[in-house]
Amino acid sequence: MFETADPKQKFFVANGIKIYPDSLQILTRLYQPLIGAVGVSLYQTLIYNYNPQMILSDSRGLYFLQEQMDCSLKAIFNSLHKLEAVGLVKTSLIENEVSKIIVFELLKVPTAKEFFATSLLTSLLREKVGQSAFAELSNFFASKAKMHKKMIQTGQDISASFFDVFRLPDAEAITPSAEVQAAAAANQVADVGPAQINEKTNIDWDFMRDRLRAYQISPSEVDHKKAEIISLMQIYGLNEQEFIDEALPTFHGSSELNLREISRVIAENYRSVQKRKEVKQKLAQNRKQPVTVKLSDQHQAILLEAKRKTPAEFLYYLKTRKGGFTTASENRVLNNLVNRGLPVDLINVLAYVCLEYDTVLTASLAEKIANDWLQNNIATPEQALAYVESRSKRPSRPNYTRSHGRRKENATDWSKNQPRVDPNVDLNSLNALFNDLDDQNNSQGK
Repeated sequence: MFETADPKQKFFVANGIKIYPDSLQILTRLYQPLIGAVGVSLYQTLIYNYNPQMILSDSRGLYFLQEQMDCSLKAIFNSLHKLEAVGLVKTSLIENEVSKIIVFELLKVPTAKEFFATSLLTSLLREKVGQSAFAELSNFFASKAKMHKKMIQTGQDISASFFDVFRLPDAEAITPSAEVQAAAAANQVADVGPAQINEKTNIDWDFMRDRLRAYQISPSEVDHKKAEIISLMQIYGLNEQEFIDEALPTFHGSSELNLREISRVIAENYRSVQKRKEVKQKLAQNRKQPVTVKLSDQHQAILLEAKRKTPAEFLYYLKTRKGGFTTASENRVLNNLVNRGLPVDLINVLAYVCLEYDTVLTASLAEKIANDWLQNNIATPEQALAYVESRSKRPSRPNYTRSHGRRKENATDWSKNQPRVDPNVDLNSLNALFNDLDDQNNSQGK
């Protein structure tokens, strides 16, 4: 892949091609979503810049293309690389003592049939335009192809042959004259082939075939799915052996490569590997941070054991101290923490802290504490224990476990709310009390 910022860089178009209406329709509707409008414009501009009378010494500078297309060199090279990738242009660099010349070789626009037969191009088009537009394009070109030929029942061929109509001397028919042979040679010009995607790779296909044959995968299956294999290897940066190792879990006695399942497995493993790299990188950056808190005697003893034992041994040590036992689910939690890229001694301290909050080691609590530590740049067991001690000295100690506060209704205690009326008062006393109240109200009204 070549690029330059020098507008005086010479370029030369090595061949000419004719672009017909059908080809232009394919270029615009199928290729333009992949290479962009500038890519289509550059392809057509290069076609029009071919001059059969020009030689290499007549090469022009790239500024000539800039003036014709009214765009930057950066945009031209971005589009050129896309044209190279889909196979519409082949670029080479000729160097001599005087100068360097970029040579563009143009290739024909393939037919719609050839385009849709190339799985990489078809998959990329579907990704670019979406499922509904892709289906519409496929139906359009399929219907158009069927319109050019009527499907009729095959009949007997009754066409006249050449020798039924014409007569030549026997010697001329068997061995053409020197003039005829010279004319044939003079008119033998190499055809310009259709575009093919540029699959330049350094993959050792013989190695791939030999290794996969051991798993009952035939060499023809590898050749048939070569484009998809290249795509997966390039996307995830895999070499031949790495691809085979990733694909192994998908082999179930079948002679075919299940590319969909292989892609899923590789994607899952890639995410976990990338996450592990990120965790290890962050831990490496924070390991040198000094510990300013003096650890308690209890934590110093825990630290000593955490550095001596494996995670399984340390968990067993903690559980037996508490009078419990380890479970299979707890061992799975430890295994997941190792796969996340955490160092063994830090995992041990993490298990210790988890068991200070709960009786069993659970994935949710372990991940919650581990995330808290990573966000606070904790990378070593010493830093983790110091962090726990410093947080425990705060007024409100943080609680990693979720507390569910229940609303309490305050019920009325009727034993403390006795009636104020004396239950021993008789009816005559109450009537006298009411009469006194009536007399007071009447006197106030007057």
